[in-house]
Amino acid sequence: MNIEQMIAFLEMAWDDGGVLAQIREGRFDANEGEKFLHVLKNLHVDDNALLPKRFVSLMWYLPSFLEWQRKRVEKVTGDVASFERFIIETHNTLEEVLGIP
Repeated sequence: MNIEQMIAFLEMAWDDGGVLAQIREGRFDANEGEKFLHVLKNLHVDDNALLPKRFVSLMWYLPSFLEWQRKRVEKVTGDVASFERFIIETHNTLEEVLGIP
């Protein structure tokens, strides 16, 4: 998956009905979370790549957004343990794909 395809994938995840939009409503589906992570884990970014601003904005916001939704997921879905694992795996995947300072 190239960067443009990843941008389209992430935008769909944020749009109504997407996995991230569902989380915003407090509905977390562990299976959908796994599918989302699978796509993220298969992304490769070259060390010297210049990344579009839209890609960066869609990626950097993920960890904060997921942390903020914890209480909503707890209230609506109740499956906090699975959601916690999803948060950790998302953060770890971003570190693997984008690196750390």
